[in-house]
Amino acid sequence: MSSKLRDLFDLPDRVNPGDFVLKLSDVVGHPAEALKDYLVTDQLAKCFDDALGLVESAVSSGESKATYLHGSFGAGKSHFMAVLYLLLQGNTAARSLEKLAPVITRHNRWTQGKKFLLVA
Repeated sequence: MSSKLRDLFDLPDRVNPGDFVLKLSDVVGHPAEALKDYLVTDQLAKCFDDALGLVESAVSSGESKATYLHGSFGAGKSHFMAVLYLLLQGNTAARSLEKLAPVITRHNRWTQGKKFLLVA
């Protein structure tokens, strides 16, 4: 007996462009939602290391720094920024992501005890 997709999955009748967009302002009040299914790959761990390195450079030099985050729709740009936000906020759950442990350890010396102005 063959099954149809609609019988196997809970599929919505309609999907709108903004339905899968994570809003950083929503993460502020619900950090667990942003982290519950977040999977850190080796490449993402490197990207978090690079991003935290850029922030460290700006903090230590006292100069403004900027970078460009790019990727196709659905690549995870918003989720990346949400997790980076939570890391800089000192969120325990974000700092406990197993694959980020080496990155967190490497950046602890300059992040611990610091407060960052984070704009959601």
